[in-house]
Amino acid sequence: MSEIDKVLKNLNIGELRFWVSGVYCNNCVNKVKRALKSIGSVEDIEIKPDFKELKALVILKYRGNITRKEIEEVLSEASDETPYHEYRPIWES
Repeated sequence: MSEIDKVLKNLNIGELRFWVSGVYCNNCVNKVKRALKSIGSVEDIEIKPDFKELKALVILKYRGNITRKEIEEVLSEASDETPYHEYRPIWES
């Protein structure tokens, strides 16, 4: 990929939607949001919790590239910091 192609690709903002399980309260929402913000290419995050189902819909906007593995890793780290919680992404097909 040429340098100009890389620059043009980075100008584009992508959007990724997925659910995160293990979201019980607003503290969980904040923890998930902080974890996802730690990924360098993330531009904006909207989280819509469904506390009855113990999950939240995440709408993540990013520049460049982001991988599922990056998301899984930061959520796993957030889970390790929060006793009795395990935040796991639920990927749609």
